[in-house]
Amino acid sequence: MTDPGVLLRRTELAALGERLVDLESDATVTVARGGGLTGGTRASWAEADAGLAAAWEVYRAVDELLGRAEAKPPQAAELLAAATVATPAGNADAATALARAGELVDAAAAVVARLAAAWGGLASRVQVASAAALAAADGPAQRAADAVTNLLVSDPLAVTEADVAHVESLAQSATGRHAAAESAMGRLDLDMERAKATLDTLDADVQAAAGELAHAASRIAGLDVPTPARDLPALGEWLDRISATGGSDRPAAAAALDDWFAAAAARRAELDRALDAGRDGLQRRSAGRGLWTALRAKAGARHLDEQPDVAAALSAAQEELWRAPCDLDRAEAALAAVSAVLEARPGGTR
Repeated sequence: MTDPGVLLRRTELAALGERLVDLESDATVTVARGGGLTGGTRASWAEADAGLAAAWEVYRAVDELLGRAEAKPPQAAELLAAATVATPAGNADAATALARAGELVDAAAAVVARLAAAWGGLASRVQVASAAALAAADGPAQRAADAVTNLLVSDPLAVTEADVAHVESLAQSATGRHAAAESAMGRLDLDMERAKATLDTLDADVQAAAGELAHAASRIAGLDVPTPARDLPALGEWLDRISATGGSDRPAAAAALDDWFAAAAARRAELDRALDAGRDGLQRRSAGRGLWTALRAKAGARHLDEQPDVAAALSAAQEELWRAPCDLDRAEAALAAVSAVLEARPGGTR
């Protein structure tokens, strides 16, 4: 009968062989053995590969030992217990040698896993970040990604999660800046159309205001209303130059357009101030006429409108208020005189 110890060692040897074959067929091992590794990765892989070679030697030695034990069942236990199998830590019995070989395989598998993680997940993430930096035309982010990529090729175990995260952060920031710039540039055409519409509206409003202001000046004496937005043609020429710049330097055109809108807003404010001045004058005259009508009605209700002094005051105020152009100060003074005459009468201005 086969010795139980031989059966156990055969099972352990088969498991070791299966693990060794799996590692030998791993693509990461093939790449690592292809050369080109440097730095700490080179040293780590050299140690791991040497461990695999030593594990294979243990495998062959134990296999031969088990063959002899199977051929001589009476001596099997003695053969297995003898320290005849060479290991990096010295000769050992079959069980100890297999355990030491397993530890060497564990260590090598750990290095292979780290290499696979670096050449797989980390490299993929850096490639994505590099593509993003390239699309954003960001030189610093691209150079950082290239540096990590080069390190991954030769010394992958030196690349840390923090290194990759830093490259990803740079690429993300570059992408954000690029997207913002693209969005700003995309708005330029829309803003140019808005600027043209603004200029057209402003030009139409200035022309309409000219008639209104001329009417106010003809009706109100001393109304000094300057012609607003005299330089609209120059504003239009400026917009044409910005449009031409947009074909070659869109950022500069966008910045210039901001200044243009500020200038257009200033012209609009100038126009509004001029209109307010004219409208205020006409409103004062209208209010004066309304007050004159009210005072005349009160005088009539009290039967004072035919009194010489009251009639004279009403007539003087009417003449000022309905004169063109109307002197507002004199008209308001004449109204005050009507109020004073009525106030002097019994019962006051009630």
